Amino acid sequence: MAFSLAVTDKIKSFRDLQARCNLFQAEDDNFFDEWTEDLPQLNEEEKAEIARIKRIYDYQRLDGPLLEGTINLLILSPLLQLAGFFEPPYKIRSPYGIELEVTDPVETIRGFIDTLVIQEQLWLLVVESKRNGIPLGVAMPQLLAYMLAQPHSHPIAYGMVTNGDEFSFLKLSLGENPRYDNSRTFTLIPRRHELGEVLRILKRLGEMII
Repeated sequence: MAFSLAVTDKIKSFRDLQARCNLFQAEDDNFFDEWTEDLPQLNEEEKAEIARIKRIYDYQRLDGPLLEGTINLLILSPLLQLAGFFEPPYKIRSPYGIELEVTDPVETIRGFIDTLVIQEQLWLLVVESKRNGIPLGVAMPQLLAYMLAQPHSHPIAYGMVTNGDEFSFLKLSLGENPRYDNSRTFTLIPRRHELGEVLRILKRLGEMII
């Protein structure tokens, strides 16, 4: 399936994805089991680094939500390094950012989605909000639309979206009848956080796209 990037500007909801892109959520429970099955274990060095990222996050988060640049520096970049994505055979590119606007009865929230693409199959997106946090579920339809709009040579693409506090993963199957599904949301906020699980999933997806 191919459609212009102009169409993605009109994608604001999952209903828009159904109507404009013929994209529906998969009904097969096993469609996206990569985030639960055969996850690699973390070694002691990786666990220590995850704990360090959490300490830095807690300190920097004291004064309020983190913006996109800070999230990239403090959280995403260390995670990508731990997952091995800075080393061969992985290639990373940053094609563009995506503007995001969410209107509710009280106010309009404007944010920005910054994108990284690994091996043309794994999309990593950071949601930045100027004021209030943008829910990950709000960003997902536009993420899926942009993934669909790209030239692709692989039948499967994956995505991760984060606002620094939370993380969620996506799987997209391409073709005449594209389908998607998403993981549950993982959080970095509590003391018993889930950043280690996020790293395990990233490492697993890294195995899938080599």
